[in-house]
Amino acid sequence: MSGDSKIGPVGGVIRTTPVRKIAGSADTANAAASRTATSDTVPGARLIRLASDLAAQAPPVDTARVAALRTAIAEGTYTADAKNIALAMLRFAQGRTA
Repeated sequence: MSGDSKIGPVGGVIRTTPVRKIAGSADTANAAASRTATSDTVPGARLIRLASDLAAQAPPVDTARVAALRTAIAEGTYTADAKNIALAMLRFAQGRTA
């Protein structure tokens, strides 16, 4: 293709990376394994993998606190502070955490 002399040639796309294979090819598993190994060297890929791993973990639970609350509820000694609950609900609705 021809182009404007001020801009340069138009068209002629040059590929700097190899063409990706379509899923379903014979070596998809091998490609995924090599992609995982090489993507860990990129800082952004590491952060994404770390975030994914953290999201997959169960949240930490203070089992002693849960047991104490269950006991207090069962005995009828637990009292909820309506004011604090309402304030926490308002903060949550407003998008604040503190």
